[in-house]
Amino acid sequence: MAVFAREIVGRQVVDSHSQLLGTLRDIVFDKQSGTVLGIRVKIEENLDPTALPWDMNEGLMEIPVDEVARIASKIHLKR
Repeated sequence: MAVFAREIVGRQVVDSHSQLLGTLRDIVFDKQSGTVLGIRVKIEENLDPTALPWDMNEGLMEIPVDEVARIASKIHLKR
């Protein structure tokens, strides 16, 4: 998993309309199972985090993995 994580950290994260949300900074894993739980995104400065449906933690937006539609050259969200 470490190689995969290094390959996608730093990619842009876009919503379902291909609007830029921010940059992937971290991937959250379940320590026991190794399952991916979510992603942590540094959102764009022009966005109001209170207008978005996810929580902020330590300056990063935490998005559950079930919100990810696909991973390509960018990380695409379902909404």
